[in-house]
Order: sequence, then structure tokens, then C-alpha cells
Amino acid sequence: MNDLAATSRRLRDLGVRRAELLIDRRRAEANIATFAGRAAAAGVALRPHFKTHQSAGVAAWFRAAGVDRATVSSAGMAAYFVGHGWGDLTLAIPANPLEIPAYDELASRTRLGLCVDSAATAAALAAGLRHPFALWLEIDTGHGRTGIVWDDADTLIDVARQAVRAVAAHSPVPRLAGLLTHGGQSYRGAGPAAAAAVFAEVRDRLQASRRTLTQAGIAANLLSAGDTPGFAASSDWSGLDEARPGNFVFYDLMQLAAGVCRPTDLACAVACPVIGVYPARGEAMLHGGAVHLSYESLATPAGPVFGRLLGLTADGFAELLPGWEVTALSQEHGRLAAQTPAARTALNGLQPGDLVLVAPVHACLTCEQFGSYRTLDGVELPRYRRD
Repeated sequence: MNDLAATSRRLRDLGVRRAELLIDRRRAEANIATFAGRAAAAGVALRPHFKTHQSAGVAAWFRAAGVDRATVSSAGMAAYFVGHGWGDLTLAIPANPLEIPAYDELASRTRLGLCVDSAATAAALAAGLRHPFALWLEIDTGHGRTGIVWDDADTLIDVARQAVRAVAAHSPVPRLAGLLTHGGQSYRGAGPAAAAAVFAEVRDRLQASRRTLTQAGIAANLLSAGDTPGFAASSDWSGLDEARPGNFVFYDLMQLAAGVCRPTDLACAVACPVIGVYPARGEAMLHGGAVHLSYESLATPAGPVFGRLLGLTADGFAELLPGWEVTALSQEHGRLAAQTPAARTALNGLQPGDLVLVAPVHACLTCEQFGSYRTLDGVELPRYRRD
């Protein structure tokens, strides 16, 4: 059977007519169950980052797996999930003093965690919020984005001491909750062993930062970390109190290239109509461009790759279809290249109006392009849309 033709027929049966993001719920729930199981085995609280899916419908699958807390990346996203019954949220990006009124309103309705890497921001939060919140110090454990550098003891102690002093002066704001980090350098590694080594290093550096504070008489009890490659590659999460990975719910080609997931873990993909077929150059054109897939790419020896084709059966997503790569994007167009003799032969059978299923490079950014998703059994999943 021609897998390309079978996938097109199945997508037509689902009623796909234009670019649309589809979710294999069975795979997503299996991914959630795996991470929930690892967290439970290590005695670590799973606080998944919801910025990947940003959907109350997907969040309900986490709740069914016993997850009762989450991570978000904006006040608006927090408000969306509070409105859907989530009562324990951490905003894992340095707090913006300009949004203190929004934070205070959120803190009146949920258990809210906010993170800082400066004493000035901590003082502004403590003075501006009337409702209790959990204050986290963000630590840079090697990613080099935000946070206090983990081994800069003088800065760490100074900021922590000022933060504690600030929160102590403003009841009912609580004391320092703990140390929070994102081990984003795990995305730079080649293979699961490298990601696991980063995970261990991040954990060790967080623990070292806590010891620095403890020796200075400052309590920072909880340690919170989050990145999918490190957590996916590590079977033992002990030594942390919270795990905040997010991408694992759907995974993507970036995680597959890093070796931390299998093709059968990929749980979201974009159905794209074929709008042109050009056998002489071994290509088809898709109505699926940067506004659908995002402009994230994988670097390969042959050039950037913006997506690869998945098969689809009556049971759900199938394996990746060999020989097919999206090699260029414009705003609305995606260039699908047939890279092998078998794919070039199959290309001759394609025609405008056929449909293909494109696995994205970075699920978080691809999901951001859509106002809602659809499961393979036809359930629409609305998602948060920023103002």
C-alpha cells in the first residue's frame, strides 16, 4: 500500500480541507503517563510547562494522570488556566514589575509562584502584591539566558538576602520558596547521553547554590528544574523537588534528533494540502508555510529541514515516511522535497488536493500558530490566545 496515498485518504476522511494541527491523543497520554511515572518514582512533583500546548483540553489529560500543578510563561496564560480550574501555577520567566496588578489579581485566585533574579524586582513584587505568592530565585545553571549564575556566591547571597528582607517586610507575602532553573543547554547536546549529563550537572549546580545560601543562613528549601531533553534522557530525577518539562507531551523532530524520544512518541502534526506537484524537480508545494509550521529548522548536511512526513492509519499516527522533507518555507508555502528514488516515484502519484501530515521541528512554536487543535477522533481543543 502507498503510505502517502493512505495518509491522504485518512486525512480526507477526517474532514481536513486546509492546514490544521492534529493531535494523536493516545500518544500524548502515553507521554504524560511516562513522565508522571518517573516523577512519582523519584518522589518529585511534576509541574509540567503548559506553554507547549496552552490548551485546557490537553491540560485535562494531565489532571487525569494525577497532575495538580503547572508552569506557565505569561500572566495571560496563567489567567487562562486559572479560569479552567488550575489552582497552583508558577510563572517561570523573570517577573515583570509592570505587570504587578495582573500578578496580584492572579494571586487572589490561585497559588501563584513568581521568579526573580534581582533584588529590585523582588522588592517591587513584595511591595506591590497584596495577596500571598511564592517567590523563587532563578539560577543560571549553564544556559546563559536569565538567572543568577550558580557559582557567583556573592551575588546569590546578596540578592537572596535582600529578597528575603523585602518579603519579610510585607505581610502576607511569604518567604523565599526555593531555587528555579531551566537547563536549556540540554538542547545543544548530541544524543541522550549528553542530555543526561547536562541534567546531572544542572541538578548538582542547583544543589550547590542551595548549599551556598544555607551556609549564609538563608533557607531555600525547594529545587525546581525544567527541560524536556534532560528529563527525558534521565531515568532518575531524585535530588530535585519539582520537574517542569513541557515539550514531552507532544515531542517533535528536535527532540527526535537529540535521541530523547522515538518516532512513535511524536503526538502532534500539521495536516497540509498539496497545492502543486513538480516531478521534474522532485518537489511538491504545500499550503503549509511559516505561519503554520513556524520558521524553526533542523540543520542537516543537505541544508535546513522544516518538517518531515508522518504516516496516518485508522489507529493513529504511524511511522515517519522515509525520503520526504520540507526544505523551504515562505509565509504560506512549504516546499516538500522527495529525497529518495522511492519518494520520487511516489511523487508522480501526488496531485493538488491530496493531503500530507507534517511532523514539526519545534512543537511549541508550531502549536503557537493555531487557535485550536483537533484530535484524531474529531474533538476540537481550543487553546489560549494572547491578547
